[in-house]
Amino acid sequence: MRFIDIFRMAFGNLKRNKMRTTLTVAGVVVGIGAIVFLVSLGFGLQDLMIRKVANLEALTLVTVRPGNEKEQLLNDELIDKLESLGEVVNVSPVLTNPASISIDDSFSDLLVRGIRPEFIMFEELSLSEGAMEIDDSKMIISSAALSSLNIENNAGVIDQEVTVELYKRDGKGEITQNKTNKVFTISGIVTDDKVKFAYVHFDNLKILGDAPYYELKVKAAERNQVETVRRSIESMGYPTTSIKDTVDQIDQAFMIIKSVLGAFGMIALFVAAIGIFNTMTISLLERTHEIGVMKAIGGRNKDVSRIFSTEAAIIGLLGGLFGVGSGWILGMALNGLVNFIAVSVGGEANDYFSLPIDFVLIVIAFSFVVSTVAGIWPARRAAKLNPLEALRYE
Repeated sequence: MRFIDIFRMAFGNLKRNKMRTTLTVAGVVVGIGAIVFLVSLGFGLQDLMIRKVANLEALTLVTVRPGNEKEQLLNDELIDKLESLGEVVNVSPVLTNPASISIDDSFSDLLVRGIRPEFIMFEELSLSEGAMEIDDSKMIISSAALSSLNIENNAGVIDQEVTVELYKRDGKGEITQNKTNKVFTISGIVTDDKVKFAYVHFDNLKILGDAPYYELKVKAAERNQVETVRRSIESMGYPTTSIKDTVDQIDQAFMIIKSVLGAFGMIALFVAAIGIFNTMTISLLERTHEIGVMKAIGGRNKDVSRIFSTEAAIIGLLGGLFGVGSGWILGMALNGLVNFIAVSVGGEANDYFSLPIDFVLIVIAFSFVVSTVAGIWPARRAAKLNPLEALRYE
């Protein structure tokens, strides 16, 4: 028999017992829906945590610190070497310098970090006021520094000018007592009540004198190239860190969580598989005479087996498709409810459910395979029926 004929007969047999077929498919829907709902929750929480830890661009960043040996300093020569690596697209040095700041009649010491504007977004700063913006005359300052200046209304100092005294360096890069004054406009305030610091444009510290860099920010072209870049740098004797380390730990933890959640859904799918086995066995008993007639007029054993296997596969495919849809709809409904409650009490909305397309395809294929396997024994039993005994069966 041609495949199209087998499919038509299998589909027709399922339509003849609509209620039984519907209940069997519903069992698969419950199992697949549970898997999709629980695992998509795991994916969503994983994505949410990664977004809280770092943006996607930060995952391509490697931070380089000075080596243990005296000659392993961070300097322009090292920057040239790093920029020559094929996987590296940009290198930004970071300088630090002690300084003092004054507003009106208040003075305070603080540590100033100089960085290039395109890398300020990777500093994981949480702004309470203003914007993440630095240039030749704009700076970002911590709330601790403002508190030391007896400023109570942080929002009121945005766009206000402050005077910063920066210590110059000698020919060896050492701090001297010579100072230079620079007027900055406060563009943003970082929520940090413990450390007094400020961020300014890198050039504002570079002109104070030659000094080894505090650290280097190395940006890889792609996230999957970060490890290659780190190995290349560490082979030179320089220690490295990356936010990707934290993200990898999160991925490992959520792999376990998603496996546990998926296992709960598998219980429901296992029960559904038993339902498919039961349905196909009952169908075999009801259609024994029909099978005998089919064999008597020339039907082959493998044709009978394929019809029963196709029926089980159709049940699995329909259950997988509707299960994915129902699990996703349930997840979106719960996500909307949680966000509605969160926004109503002053919180923020988040996506707690995520469903990657590759996971959807895997789940549907898994449902198809499980259902097909559940129908193998009834299909083989149907194929082995003796046509004479089948024709006598009432």
